[in-house]
Amino acid sequence: MNFFISIFLMLGITPNYRAEYRLTYHPDSTNYKNVKEELFYLTLKENKQSYFASEKFLKADSIKGLRNAGLLSASEYMGDPKYRFHSAFMKFISKSYDSQDSQIFETISINQFKYSVKNHLKWEIGTETDSISGLVCTKATTTFAGRDYIAWFAAEIPISDGPYLFWGLPGLIIKVSDTDNDYDFTLQQFGQYKGSILEWPEHATARKTMDTNAKKVFDYREEVRKDPMPEIERHFGVVTFNGVPSTDKSLRNRKAWNNNPLELEAPEE
Repeated sequence: MNFFISIFLMLGITPNYRAEYRLTYHPDSTNYKNVKEELFYLTLKENKQSYFASEKFLKADSIKGLRNAGLLSASEYMGDPKYRFHSAFMKFISKSYDSQDSQIFETISINQFKYSVKNHLKWEIGTETDSISGLVCTKATTTFAGRDYIAWFAAEIPISDGPYLFWGLPGLIIKVSDTDNDYDFTLQQFGQYKGSILEWPEHATARKTMDTNAKKVFDYREEVRKDPMPEIERHFGVVTFNGVPSTDKSLRNRKAWNNNPLELEAPEE
């Protein structure tokens, strides 16, 4: 795998690659037995741009494309659960290597946002090495959005990228986790990719997407995470869940376990 990457670079050929990461995380800081997982794909285009999203987000977006094209009716969609996918991370991240800028599309509740985040990560590269996913990796540390992180990158894969908004090291990030081990991205597979590349989600064409900034999205995300009912009621009025009205206090705390988000503060813009 790494031999062919070197040959491609020597010949000036820039094929596309795809890295698959598994995220293991603890959504509830009071119950570490509650462990969740999701798969994510980082698709690298010609060593100039990359696109990152969860597998469930991409599947949901593909279904959205079918609905937008009239190839899947509303009744078919609602009538068959195989068409419905939901990710806990409804984001699509597009990174530009030249500008070191990330364009982020995010769905929160029933609203959609677009905002930018510059790569302000300050990495400290150490001398410690380890073998991870069959690759010799070097340790690096940084701070992002309120958490301290340890990353392991493989210099033999000379792609300065990684999962989520972790990038800028002299090699592909193979593993990155915060020092409390609440969030851990680990590479599962990496190889040349010859499929089609989604450069912006179909979700963005379905309804209005608001241009905003990371701080406003963070504040809104936290508001909805702590209590989603007021936002639902603003749009639809009082609704019922299994016969219980949204105004009932018992529903206000039904997601109390969701108290440990990946971002503890808004990322620097």
